[in-house]
Amino acid sequence: MHKPISEMATHLRNLLPPTIPQTFKIDPMFMLGVTEADVYKGISAFKDFLHHLYDHLTAEGSPFDKPKRESHNTNINSSYPFILHLAVFMMNMGLHGKLNDDKDVLLMDDIEALTAVNKLSYQKIPDRRKVECLRFLEDCGLRFGGLDICGKKPKMVPSESHGPIKITYPSNHAMLVGMKVIVSAQHDIGSKYIGEILLRCDWRALAYNMDNKVKGFNCSDILPILKDLTHTLPDDVQDFILKLHTDYMSHGYKCDTYIGAGTRFEYFCKSKELWRFNLTLNNGHFITIKAQNTDKYLDIVDKLPDRLQADIIKGYGCGKKMGTTDFCDGGCRGYRVPLDDSFLKISDVVKEWIEREVEIIVSSSN
Repeated sequence: MHKPISEMATHLRNLLPPTIPQTFKIDPMFMLGVTEADVYKGISAFKDFLHHLYDHLTAEGSPFDKPKRESHNTNINSSYPFILHLAVFMMNMGLHGKLNDDKDVLLMDDIEALTAVNKLSYQKIPDRRKVECLRFLEDCGLRFGGLDICGKKPKMVPSESHGPIKITYPSNHAMLVGMKVIVSAQHDIGSKYIGEILLRCDWRALAYNMDNKVKGFNCSDILPILKDLTHTLPDDVQDFILKLHTDYMSHGYKCDTYIGAGTRFEYFCKSKELWRFNLTLNNGHFITIKAQNTDKYLDIVDKLPDRLQADIIKGYGCGKKMGTTDFCDGGCRGYRVPLDDSFLKISDVVKEWIEREVEIIVSSSN
């Protein structure tokens, strides 16, 4: 069932960094003719702008909640095209807009540069949607001087038909610099999935180095990111996840990450993925455990809630392949454990569960 656009907006707002340091590393490729101080102020201002945009989407976005097709898919590109198109406009402003000397105006030569298809979406945006997006962005505080968006399609104001479009953000001019810098990171090192950098205001991506391909952080720096992504959890639950991560990594195990609208931290033991930390629109925060040796520690299984015991009895793996269902039941993804207030009652058992799986995997590989 399709989740309302308001819920996706709330989800994206929760992915924004709760705090941004006053200074941080910036690769020179992202300086774009401005100073480091400009970037620091700009990134914080852009985060505040996104927060305001998501609040406005939560309150006023329902008329634009028209997925391309009804499905359980929570991909922004297909399920929330209005958010995608807003991002396309931000990308074009950042890529094609030129800052004036005072860094308080973005100048664009024409409408085509503002509305062009780009890396995020190669499909042309209909005129009606262009107007809807520009009006929505105006409601969020942006101003488009020299552009008429009152009709069925955007057009240049006649008296300024040969002049540039002047984009401003009166609430905080620094936001324009922040938007340009984040857009540059999304364009140069991100994929087509806008949840990666742009819509999360991922300031850490600015440390990317083209020579060694380190995208903003390495394995030793994952903990602060995990802390950001769990900041809305109850304190005790967050502390458990952070400690579980630290303990696991201290043994030299591998962790792969994907951070976006659907976030996951994948933890491996001897090249086998054992468990994940997940954050998704449909299920919130949860961990999945890909345990394949549960028959060897039934004493631990007996301590788990009835729901998890029932899942374990079904067996690990694809229900369709095992003949237990006629459709994909997600069995190969592991056993899902929600990270809510009730989690604390079983947290010690979950830790013991993972530790026992690690022991079995390690002993069988020796």
